[in-house]
Amino acid sequence: MNIKSPTLPDFEANTDTHTILIIDDSPTNLGVLADYLEDYDFDILVAEDGESGLDKAQYALPDLILLDVMMPGMDGFEACHHLKADEKTKDIPVIFMTALAETEHKVKGFASGAVDYVTKPLHQEEVLARIHTHLKISDLTNNLQAANQELSKLNADKDKFMSIMAHDLKGPFLPLLGMSELLPKLIEMDAYDKVQEMSFGIHRAAQNVYNLLENLLQWSRLQMGRMDYKPEKVNLTEIVVRNIRLLEESAFYKEIILESHLQRPIYVFVDEYMLDTTVRNLMSNALKFTPSGGRVTVLTHIIENSSPLKKDRATRNFIELSIVDTGIGISEEDIEKLFRLDTHHTTIGTANEQGTGLGLIMCQEMVKQNGGNISVESKVGKGTTFKITIPLDESVSAKMIEIISADTPDISSPLPMPPKKDPLPELVSPPLSYLEKLLDLATIGNMYALEEEARKIATLGVEYEPFALHFQELAKGFEDEEILLLLGRLILQQ
Repeated sequence: MNIKSPTLPDFEANTDTHTILIIDDSPTNLGVLADYLEDYDFDILVAEDGESGLDKAQYALPDLILLDVMMPGMDGFEACHHLKADEKTKDIPVIFMTALAETEHKVKGFASGAVDYVTKPLHQEEVLARIHTHLKISDLTNNLQAANQELSKLNADKDKFMSIMAHDLKGPFLPLLGMSELLPKLIEMDAYDKVQEMSFGIHRAAQNVYNLLENLLQWSRLQMGRMDYKPEKVNLTEIVVRNIRLLEESAFYKEIILESHLQRPIYVFVDEYMLDTTVRNLMSNALKFTPSGGRVTVLTHIIENSSPLKKDRATRNFIELSIVDTGIGISEEDIEKLFRLDTHHTTIGTANEQGTGLGLIMCQEMVKQNGGNISVESKVGKGTTFKITIPLDESVSAKMIEIISADTPDISSPLPMPPKKDPLPELVSPPLSYLEKLLDLATIGNMYALEEEARKIATLGVEYEPFALHFQELAKGFEDEEILLLLGRLILQQ
């Protein structure tokens, strides 16, 4: 009968069960040692000779091998040589069990690849202590190797990503340099209509560079943990409505219906800036890749007592925000590239809008930072749905969850298209001189001065207040493209 020693160290319980292979030609030794180790929750395999021990090691890949040295046929030294020569078993730690206590035998054992030895007759407590030590070393080594491999891959991906970004930063400068060089010549020729057209082109090229740099800086801040993360109770509906107002001019220009089915305040627990950036990015993308006559719809769906992240054991209530478009769609091959650093994927919009290729990667980082998840479903020629899952605020009651769930429309079949209408309120334009001043400020990207100018326009009369408020909102969101489009249309009307 095996009796545990009262002086046995109190080893920490292991959360993972380890498998130990014992190779010994003595059935008695095998039985005693196997019974003892099974009491400590190890899975035990046994073999009575070197050949069968090698077969079991290759098949089962145990976490550690206890190997007797003196065996008939293939002895322990030879068996260990075979184990270390095999790619599958070379990293399994081997502890020799031997009555040979001379130094030369110990050196021979280490030279054959063993990590340790115990001398016979065996002291069970010593065997257990050495097993725990070498399993811990093996686990730490494996974890370190896995972390190094992951780090190497991540560094390689980032190197490739930065190389792509450097190329993309260079691209917009070519038209910028070419057009700015041509501009003085056009002025000399008094071709002022061409000068205005060229100025818009220069601004668009500069804006593309600025957008790329802004996204790159935001992404780098996220990677280095330097972006403030301040989760709080945030009204999701308010953020969706705010971004619809910012983008409705762009939707109107492309004749796209931009709508939300969020009917009441929905409170989530997130960083407001990150959520606002993500929603705006996804809605902008939906508009960019939806042709004239299409629609972009924002929907929600409650997910109760769940966690979108598999590694998260805690469960809580989440809300899934879906941005559904009837656009050009994304192929399965391209979907796999959307959130990868090592593959740059960007597409020209249906009205030749430019992208940076960084927006979705940033959205993914921000959503994960807030304990959520992002996914995409798409069919080429049919449209795309981006979904973000974020935690509801704990203040949202079970009754409110039930009400929000009842608000969600069924979109298993296409929603009926509502009649087209101008999404903007009727804007009474100020005199032409004010529009031209706004255009000058928008062209150079001075949104702060533009916002101040819009405030001055509000003082001209009550009829100009909707116009002024709308431009203040656009300026705050740095929506320069929408501002330029709207001002161009209003100036032509005058």
